[in-house]
Amino acid sequence: MATKEYEVELRRTAALLTTVATVRGFGLELGAKSGDPTVGFNPAETLLAAVGACITSSLGLVASNSDVEIGALEVVVSGIRQDAPPRMISIHYALTIETKADDQKVERILRLAERNSTVVSTLQGALNITGEWRRLKAVVVDRSKTK
Repeated sequence: MATKEYEVELRRTAALLTTVATVRGFGLELGAKSGDPTVGFNPAETLLAAVGACITSSLGLVASNSDVEIGALEVVVSGIRQDAPPRMISIHYALTIETKADDQKVERILRLAERNSTVVSTLQGALNITGEWRRLKAVVVDRSKTK
């Protein structure tokens, strides 16, 4: 079995309000003060962002390998956290996809994307992850009335 190792370095700032994560020259500033929504993403929100980023990345790869063209892609990820013990108990994502592929093909590539998403497949064993999708509606602009 092939494996790949990942490493992220994190440093808490002197003011103890944020933590900066760095990898390969990229930085991500995270909130480090519990319960303070003014200092950035908290760890639970960061986990939700990781789910969304991983599913969209995986979907892009699967679509490309399946010769399915995807235009715009948006995802909203929400989660429910319980307090005792503190943990996420469910995550739900809602994808909006711009594609000409038929519904059956979109369903197939989405199932494959979930299976090939490192974050989603890792978390599936620990909590319930659900998803849904819809097509991005084309916006029609009637220019015949403007001069």
